[in-house]
Amino acid sequence: MARRLIYTFGIILFIIILAGSIIAYGRGYRFDLRQKSLTTTGILSAISTPEGASIWIDGKLRSATNASLSIPPGWYQLQIGKEGYQPWEKKIRIQGEVVTRTDALLIPTNPSLKALTSSGILKPVLSTNGTKVAYIVPDEEATFSSSLKSKKGIWALDLRYGPLGGKSEPKQIFTQSGKTDWASATLIFSPDEKQILIKFSKKQGKTETVSFAYLISPDSNSPPLDVTDTWTKTADEWKTTTDTKNEEAIASLPPLVSGLLKNSASGIRFSPDETKILYLATSSASLSLVITPPIIGSNTTAEVRSVEPGKYYIYDTKEDKNFYITDQKTIKEPSSLLWYTDSKHIVMIEKDTIYIIDYDGTNKRVVYSGPFENNIVYPWTSPGRLVILTNFNKPKNLHDLYEIDLR
Repeated sequence: MARRLIYTFGIILFIIILAGSIIAYGRGYRFDLRQKSLTTTGILSAISTPEGASIWIDGKLRSATNASLSIPPGWYQLQIGKEGYQPWEKKIRIQGEVVTRTDALLIPTNPSLKALTSSGILKPVLSTNGTKVAYIVPDEEATFSSSLKSKKGIWALDLRYGPLGGKSEPKQIFTQSGKTDWASATLIFSPDEKQILIKFSKKQGKTETVSFAYLISPDSNSPPLDVTDTWTKTADEWKTTTDTKNEEAIASLPPLVSGLLKNSASGIRFSPDETKILYLATSSASLSLVITPPIIGSNTTAEVRSVEPGKYYIYDTKEDKNFYITDQKTIKEPSSLLWYTDSKHIVMIEKDTIYIIDYDGTNKRVVYSGPFENNIVYPWTSPGRLVILTNFNKPKNLHDLYEIDLR
């Protein structure tokens, strides 16, 4: 009987010790043979796109992505790299019993280019949510053969992938018979992207005269609606809708954040997942902590809580972090900073070069350095691509849309 009790007690004790050891191991505790003591470690969860990249910590190769590594607490220089891609590097802090996550977007050394249009286009416009591009094919670049359908008019390209992963082909959504001054046309997307306003106008000094205007629905077969007499009302309603949506988004933020954006910022743009905010500071202000104490395992890059006019910042609503990105001396117009589709990176247009930079201001890397028109760069809705407007055929007057493949 006594043996049975001792045996049962031993099993229970063994299970308790084993369970405790597993829990301690999962929380980062390790036995240090040198010091002969139990020490705590942190977990580095290293992820990269694409996967299979080498993980270097303080110059030593440790593993390959995607991987989780147990590391003693401290500051480390982390580098993630893969052949054919530019390296990603960052100083990180590892804390005991804490998982530190890194998500590296690796940019190809030589991204490939692919033509999306070939006939020559004018005035491409990106839709409100970045899912469509509308553009004009003018008379002189259209097909004049009687056996072929004319390409002149307004076209739309869907930047989303289909259910089976295929890309959409450009679709002609508006045309006119006879000679048309397409250069005088302006395209405006509705806030819900279901309609496009087309107006043809002439300017004499500061006076603009609209000769005619149409409202079209790219996704339906309904004929264009003549809105020449009412286009201003439609445009004003769309602007009001957009402004109201932005105001409501800002008002939904914590008072400390919304107050800073309302009183000391301009060029405000939310990330696609609405968790981060890009803005240009217009006056000096301080952003007090919203989340106290700070979130464990959050981004360890140094943040800036005191903003200065003429500088661009990104505020992360999930982690209550505010990061400096660049200044207005480098990037004059807010339109030269665009959200990448993963909401973790910024596309930066600087001196005829396109860069991608992490949202915390680190890892600025060249994507494309070459000719492109009017700072027209559109992030594809599916990560891994950008769209630019350029002309590689010098004798040709008009430009075309090209895809930059970052995979």
